[in-house]
Amino acid sequence: MAEYDLTQTLLAYMDPHLGLPLLSHLRSLSIFDAKDLAKAQYELGKKTNMVDYTMQFFREAYPGEDEPKDVAERASQLEVKNNHLAKEAEHVLTVIEDPNVAGALKQDKAQNLEWLKQQYKLTTDQINVLYEYGRFLFSCGKYSEASSYLYHFCILSPDTKLYESVLWGKLACDTLTGDWDRAMDDVRVLREYIDAQRATTSVVSASEERRISHEDILQKRVWLLHWSLFVFFNHPNGRFKLVEMFLSPTYLSTIQMSCWWLLRYLVIALVVTRRQATRGYLIEGTGYSQTTKLTAQAALREVSKDIQMEAYRLQPDPFIDFFRQLYVELDFECAQAELAKAESVVRHDFFLQDVADPFIEHARLLVSEVYCRIHQKVDIVDLSKRLNMSKEDGEKWIVKLICDTKMDAKIDLKEGVVRMNQPRPIVYQSVIDKTRGITFRTSALAQAMDRRAHPPAATSDAAQRRPRKNETRGDADSHADADADGNATNTQAQSQTPAAGATSAPAATAESA
Repeated sequence: MAEYDLTQTLLAYMDPHLGLPLLSHLRSLSIFDAKDLAKAQYELGKKTNMVDYTMQFFREAYPGEDEPKDVAERASQLEVKNNHLAKEAEHVLTVIEDPNVAGALKQDKAQNLEWLKQQYKLTTDQINVLYEYGRFLFSCGKYSEASSYLYHFCILSPDTKLYESVLWGKLACDTLTGDWDRAMDDVRVLREYIDAQRATTSVVSASEERRISHEDILQKRVWLLHWSLFVFFNHPNGRFKLVEMFLSPTYLSTIQMSCWWLLRYLVIALVVTRRQATRGYLIEGTGYSQTTKLTAQAALREVSKDIQMEAYRLQPDPFIDFFRQLYVELDFECAQAELAKAESVVRHDFFLQDVADPFIEHARLLVSEVYCRIHQKVDIVDLSKRLNMSKEDGEKWIVKLICDTKMDAKIDLKEGVVRMNQPRPIVYQSVIDKTRGITFRTSALAQAMDRRAHPPAATSDAAQRRPRKNETRGDADSHADADADGNATNTQAQSQTPAAGATSAPAATAESA
């Protein structure tokens, strides 16, 4: 199973504190050499201030060798630094924990800071000590205390330069303490912050100091995709949130460009949640586009398209290969073989341990549904073999499938077959749906091109100079009424009136889209 393990790939995008649990999990599986894993843990531990753990990893990785002196010296330095920062932060905490102060604080951080300066002589440097102390505690492995200090700093400080660092720190702290509700909220806030940076850089200005490159934004999204795996696979609603985030246009393009191996977790989350997603997935659009609702079937089609596009560079992965063979190639024999591999791999993956049984069950359901959808008559014995079941278990499984999915089918126990009643597709309805989708995408594309060509300032000036639709119609009607002698002028006015409406229609459509 070592060939399908993604730990080495994921560690490149993880904080050392988040990477240590992954390596500890691998040591419990015994699929890699224990000494090599201890060396990897030691290398990660050196990047932190958890001296005791680091020395423990060193003794396991290099038995009999002298302990490094720099690590031992660092322990005494950390104790001195801890006492110094704790003493400086004590005054700030005393003020903050006062109930009168907490009740007097308002939404405006600048106003709060000015009030604290006047009443309690708190300076910006003193408040920044909360950030420094929280960061120090995090590096020492005291995640709960670090989260508290970072939270208070985020409330008081108006410093925008440190705000992003605080968001990343809070996400890591809440993840490592297992506070999944707060961690889910941290993911949401951090995502909104990163997406707002993308909107700012696309519209703004020429000020070089606030300019952020697209590569920086892409890198932050890649980090967020990896860090959020801890939250999505531990929070009760995490799998739904994973599908909604990973299928959003911005993050789906990020996966395609930089981290296509994350398609494994998208496939698993989609297979596990598709039966419960009766109301669909809420996919947030890019820019000014609205949130759209994606059905489970549409989500499966979207993922199949992405897998086909990235097939040339995807490494062998039993989960992705199972989905491709089943949903794209319709090769049930190969899909069965890949599912057997996936059943053993899913129990060894750090993030997938708790969804192993649900994934196997829903994967079998997906195989059954796809197989029944393309056949009018299904042999029960043959289907049971494809699901790795006995005939008796296969019969019970098929009965449960028909009852749960409300499939239009009949079971003939004498012949041992299931007869499917395939509904005929409505051609005109499918044409309408595809036309509606093309119209929506075209309007969104036209809107994006217009904003690209005309910045907001220029667009607003042009809108002020552009005559309104009602005024255009009024001019045409008045012109038609002024000419009372002939019908030619009237006809001309009537022909101009729809033209004015047609000119404004694309803009209105783009805005609604």
